[in-house]
Amino acid sequence: MAVKIPPLFLRIVSALAAAGLLFACGYFGGAWGLVAISTVALALGVREYVRIAFPRFNVPKMFSGLFALASLVLYLALLRWPEHGSVIFAVTVSIYLALSLWLSRNLMSNEALLAAIGMGSLGLLYCVCLPVFALNLLFLPNGRTWFAFLCFVVFFGDTFAFFGGRFFGRNKLMPQVSPNKTIEGAIAGLIGSAVAGLVFVQIFFPEVPLWRMVLFCLSCGFVGQSGDLLMSLVKRVGAVKDTGSIMPGHGGILDRLDGIFLSAPLVYAFAIS
Repeated sequence: MAVKIPPLFLRIVSALAAAGLLFACGYFGGAWGLVAISTVALALGVREYVRIAFPRFNVPKMFSGLFALASLVLYLALLRWPEHGSVIFAVTVSIYLALSLWLSRNLMSNEALLAAIGMGSLGLLYCVCLPVFALNLLFLPNGRTWFAFLCFVVFFGDTFAFFGGRFFGRNKLMPQVSPNKTIEGAIAGLIGSAVAGLVFVQIFFPEVPLWRMVLFCLSCGFVGQSGDLLMSLVKRVGAVKDTGSIMPGHGGILDRLDGIFLSAPLVYAFAIS
């Protein structure tokens, strides 16, 4: 008789395993070790996005391949020339839109084509451009500390939101997008992000005023939770429960890193300010 493992136990164990892997890559491989593991995560994220974003619109397979190729080119170009990020993104999206129109000519309805193009453009921004800022953090002074700060603020917020909603959640936050999220959980998540900021400012950034760090962490926590809701919206439209199954108890890469993706530009801007 098979033993059923509690979902909460799976969630905790897989989170600890992922954290251990990330720490090992940073400790033994330095900044480039974190770039390597992050590159793998981004590639898996793009794969998951292709799986959930396009099938609903019955797009030709070449459409998914074009998105994957555009994501790869965009990612490599942004890593190589980060100072020209806006131009690189604009050129990539322009070519992607043009090729999408021509390659899908007469193969789809106008409604499906427009929706698929919109989902693809969102994917280039969400799966590539935003998380690249997390990698850019690594090449700043104290880069690995800033990278850890991003992870702590978002993941503390996620953890507090999960348990806050589990034990105190009563009022639904946005049931049409994410049925299980509650207002109480969201508030707990903001508290978790603020706690992470307070810990970090005391240990690593004593020169930063406490009030400034707390306000920033609250903003970062809000944006991180919004990233979670955005991916939930994509999943609802794609009619899937999880983006993948690589992390038991969590789902896929995008299920776990959705808050990181949206928060990364904010932390980068804060780090260089």
